[in-house]
Amino acid sequence: MDARTLESKMNYLGMERAARKILIDEKLVIPTEVAIMTCVEVCDKLLEVYEVVACEDEDITIVKKEDMKTYNDIVRFLSR
Repeated sequence: MDARTLESKMNYLGMERAARKILIDEKLVIPTEVAIMTCVEVCDKLLEVYEVVACEDEDITIVKKEDMKTYNDIVRFLSR
């Protein structure tokens, strides 16, 4: 998934806020830098470290790229 696609999946302002908070909490950017970033730039920076594993109307699930093997080992999918 690229940054524009992720941005298009963010249906709520709270999702963008949460993404900005993750960038700050993970020390990927400083607060003054994230304050002037566009939503696409935020998504791009987030996708450098995280992988999107699920997109629903109200939730987007991300996993750190370094943890994807563990995620894939423990998750099970039920599909039709």
